[in-house]
Amino acid sequence: MELTPTLILNLALLIVPPVAIVLVFRQWLARHIRWTVALTALCDVLLFWDELFYYESFGLFAVLILVQLAATGAAAFRIYNKQKKD
Repeated sequence: MELTPTLILNLALLIVPPVAIVLVFRQWLARHIRWTVALTALCDVLLFWDELFYYESFGLFAVLILVQLAATGAAAFRIYNKQKKD
């Protein structure tokens, strides 16, 4: 598999928004960090709208989104539980 510029761009679009959302919520809105998973999902749908319903990429897209949402959810709830204890 060759790394094309489009593939690299899509990878960056899958990584940067969730990290930015979690960091922003952690810094300023820590009480509402649980919302990061929903906002990440919304960002993914908006960024990849044209690829969402393309029949060849739907399976791969669904797997990547589920992995991303699981990772974002784990980070958000870890931060939430850590802050809840403090």
